[in-house]
Amino acid sequence: MLNTDSLQKIRQKSTKETQDLKEELQRKEQIKEAAKKRQEKMEDLEAKRRIKAKIEADKAERKRKEEEAKAAREGRLVSTPAAPVTAPSTPKPAAAHTEARLRLQTPAGTIQKTYPADMTLFELAQQLQTETGLAVVESFTMNFPRKTFAAGVDYGQTLKEAGLVPSAVLIVKGL
Repeated sequence: MLNTDSLQKIRQKSTKETQDLKEELQRKEQIKEAAKKRQEKMEDLEAKRRIKAKIEADKAERKRKEEEAKAAREGRLVSTPAAPVTAPSTPKPAAAHTEARLRLQTPAGTIQKTYPADMTLFELAQQLQTETGLAVVESFTMNFPRKTFAAGVDYGQTLKEAGLVPSAVLIVKGL
C-alpha cells in the first residue's frame, strides 16, 4: 500500500518529465524554424546578387551599343574590346521554392502570409476577398520591379510564374 506522500512524488515526477519533453520539443521546433529562416535569407541574398550582376551586364551592353552608335555616326570603325573574361562560375541549381511569402498591402491594412507557389493570382484574390471583405480585387501591383497584375489578364498566372517566389510585396487595389 502506497502512502499519499509517495503517490504525490510519483505524480510530480511524471508531470516534470512531461514538461521536460514539451520544452525539448519546443527547442527543436525553434532550431528548425531558425534554420529555415537562415536558408531563406541566403536564397534571397543570392537572388539579389544575381540581379545586381544582370544589371551590371545590361549597363555594360548599353554602353557598348552606345559607343558603337556614336562611332557609326562619326563614320569611324569601332574597335570592340574583347569581352571581359570572367571565371566560369559553377551553375547553381535553381532553388525549388514551394512557398511564396507575400506582404499584401490592402486598404484594410497589411497582411503577411505564406502561400503555395502554385497558387494562381485569381485564387489569391478570392482568398483576400473572403478574408478582408474587399468587394473585388482589381489588381496587384509590385513596386520593384514595377509590375501590375490586372484582373482577367494576369490572374491565370501562378505566384511562381508571376515572379513572386520566394517573397514579394504587393499593393492590393479593389473597386
